[in-house]
Amino acid sequence: MAYMGKKIFLIMIVLALVFLIGGVSCYKILNPNDAPATNRDIAVSEMKPDSDIVEIPLDSVKGITQQEAEELCHLILGEKDEETGFIFSFGTSGAVETQGKQYYVIRASWLVDNSHLSYIGDFFVSADGKEMYDGTAFQGEYIMEKVIWRE
Repeated sequence: MAYMGKKIFLIMIVLALVFLIGGVSCYKILNPNDAPATNRDIAVSEMKPDSDIVEIPLDSVKGITQQEAEELCHLILGEKDEETGFIFSFGTSGAVETQGKQYYVIRASWLVDNSHLSYIGDFFVSADGKEMYDGTAFQGEYIMEKVIWRE
């Protein structure tokens, strides 16, 4: 009888440890901000936003339409990535103004293996439709890195 009691006690200890480990893992999945920073997290947090770039309402942009800005991305970058063959998807996520010029913020994704969209970056298309920048739009902070096309 004492042997059965010890066996049950050990089983209870093992189950308690399994639940404890599982609970900690679930907590980390459900609360990713509490998890240690990854290299990508560090790289993003080290980026310095351009303080001269300010958000503006989409309906205040004077010039080409959102759809025309997205079509310009397809015209300049193509319908799909040449290396991977993945189809591009462009969508307007906002608008900004810097140095008196307005830009649409275009979020770029691609269709991976015909199964899911994956974010690949952001582009800034000028409201006059004459230039496009590569950059980053992250939590209301904007970085226009380099001109990738200019008319």
